[in-house]
Amino acid sequence: MKSTGKIVETLLSSSQFKPLGQHRCYRLFLDLLPPRFQHAIAFVTLKNRRLMVGLSHPGYKMELNYNQELLKSLLSTLRAHRSECAFMEADEIVFFVSKYRRRPEEESATVPRYSELATGSFETKLENPELAESFLRIRHWIEKNRGQER
Repeated sequence: MKSTGKIVETLLSSSQFKPLGQHRCYRLFLDLLPPRFQHAIAFVTLKNRRLMVGLSHPGYKMELNYNQELLKSLLSTLRAHRSECAFMEADEIVFFVSKYRRRPEEESATVPRYSELATGSFETKLENPELAESFLRIRHWIEKNRGQER
């Protein structure tokens, strides 16, 4: 019986799933980049021996133009160490601003919980009974909130 890894490798090596293997190589290339470039690049693809780099914002274009040699060296390093990425041979790198944006990783929607900092030890020597009752209610809520923390 074949292991799941062997089955996946067999599927990826078939011609109809070839783009999946290419996508994995593109992801590996993006993971090799410094974090500032990872945020700048929306996607990469290879076409006619050109590495097409879609940028998420036009402000990154000049900086990446200055660092083309870094991208070329990372591409050659990836080709040298990963045999499945040998197809990623590029003579030139083309940068363009893309409308496509990578979806930001969804942040978990949590309700922030804060601990009660008040102690509830304050004087309530007031002549107004409504005001005194309000202060007693506040003290009660403070004590209740401090009790929930423990």
